Amino acid sequence: MKKTLLFLFLIAFSDIFSQTSKKVFFIGNSYTYFNDLPTLIQDIAQSTGDILEHQSQTPGGSTLQQHVNSTTVTTLMQGNWDYVVLQEQSQLPSFTDQQVQNLVYPYAAQLSDLIKSTNGCGNVIFYMTWGRKNGDDSRCNVQPSVCTYEGMDDLISQHYIEMAKMNEALLSPVGKVWRTIRQLDPAMELYDQDKSHPSYIGSMAAAYTFYAVIFKKDPTLAPYNGNLTAAEAQFIKNTVKDVVYDSMDTWNIPSNDVYSRFKYEFTGGFTVKFTNKSKNATTYLWDFGDGKTSTLENPEHTYSAQGNYNVQLTTNACGGNSTKTKLLTLGSLSTKETDIEDPAQIYPNPTQNFITIITRKKAEILSLTDASGRMVSYLLNTTDSGYTVQLHHLSAGVYFLKYKTGEKEFTKKIIKK
Repeated sequence: MKKTLLFLFLIAFSDIFSQTSKKVFFIGNSYTYFNDLPTLIQDIAQSTGDILEHQSQTPGGSTLQQHVNSTTVTTLMQGNWDYVVLQEQSQLPSFTDQQVQNLVYPYAAQLSDLIKSTNGCGNVIFYMTWGRKNGDDSRCNVQPSVCTYEGMDDLISQHYIEMAKMNEALLSPVGKVWRTIRQLDPAMELYDQDKSHPSYIGSMAAAYTFYAVIFKKDPTLAPYNGNLTAAEAQFIKNTVKDVVYDSMDTWNIPSNDVYSRFKYEFTGGFTVKFTNKSKNATTYLWDFGDGKTSTLENPEHTYSAQGNYNVQLTTNACGGNSTKTKLLTLGSLSTKETDIEDPAQIYPNPTQNFITIITRKKAEILSLTDASGRMVSYLLNTTDSGYTVQLHHLSAGVYFLKYKTGEKEFTKKIIKK
């Protein structure tokens, strides 16, 4: 009897100390506050013995740009968030590529940078939302691609995936879960009466998705069903398990849910300077991808040949070891037009969506023109090693990028597929 009691005590003791506690700040609008999404996630977590502390800044219709210029920033800078969720206004991510590059991406980047600089032990989660039930009829005339649910949802998904990739963030693919539910059970009503906001069922689908992303646990093991029938809850949990929990790599969840961070810059030839950006770390192990390593905090490394190298930094930041991996490219991966005196590498070329410019010196983009010499618009983003130029909005064809490094000007032919 005593052994049995001791065994039960040990089980209870183990369960208590296996609890996971997360502190999350939700930045968004009515898609988050409808049905009180953060509290639904909290209820699911509580049913499995986990703890979610949360705070929200979600005024109706708010954009990320408005959040950048609001009291949201003050709350962010208090720090100590395990995750900060970013949700853009519902229609903006379905706008044209050019509009998204101007109205969404810059503010997603500003908030992501601020989150990481003030929350060394926290990470960003982008909340991928969904297309309206029958598309966005208010914008059909100016953008026919959003006239259907599928067309609008495709653009929202694409742009959230790009935002998460560019900002090294996690992705909560609620829109993908919704789409799968719509395909498997069209009778399940995910929308409120306005055919835009989530119904209670829609919010529960979002809640199970966030539970899987935040706590890294199988949603089918969570006993909480809320006001859903047992059949509805089980169907949604199974869908989230298939789309999210069993496909974590797809949503950047293992790769970007780390506390090791770094940047790099080219200093000449094949020499690269690496700078640790991890907070509170005391040990550093660099693997340069060519068989060489270093334990310095900010090492410099010279490669023997051009190529692609997976560089890894492992630190003990935030009370545990984690590893960040980045792909470093040395040498020209563009066309054979590269001038040997040109310090910039431009790739991929041909390209579909964007080009990356890696340069040892500060570059100034002078112009981007089409084959007829007409100037076209573009969005330039700064990266750890240079720049990216977004080309999603351009038609297939030949373009010429004119830029300046130091006192020299260069022109590169870019092929847009």
